[in-house]
Amino acid sequence: KLHIQIIEAVRNAVGKNFLLAVRLGGCDYVKNGSTIEDSVKAAILFEKAGIDLLDISGGIYGYLQSELHGPGFFSDMTGAIKKEVSIPVVLTGGITDIESAELLIQENKADLIGVGRAILKDSDWAKNNMMIPNK
Repeated sequence: KLHIQIIEAVRNAVGKNFLLAVRLGGCDYVKNGSTIEDSVKAAILFEKAGIDLLDISGGIYGYLQSELHGPGFFSDMTGAIKKEVSIPVVLTGGITDIESAELLIQENKADLIGVGRAILKDSDWAKNNMMIPNK
């Protein structure tokens, strides 16, 4: 309820022509923690409240889970959320190469890919990993 009230207050303050995004620390991946189903419900409510973009990450314990590895390790969550909302969904988590990013988008796991740590390691990451279309 608090999240919705905040979203509505911000939307009322900035108007409809200002894009609003939420970073959702979704599934905790631990017993009695938040679940993917909880994240889907929250995403639906956030969209109805006026959010324009969802940036999805693991919850409080998500990044500590040893079974979550490889590119896009939160893609189970983003894929489930993407099926239920019409706003863009951003996937983060272990994505360090353009091929993995493109595959996750093709698999409909997300609309956008977050590569924060890759860019922290290499500020020219985007330039160095640019895909050049075949001629």
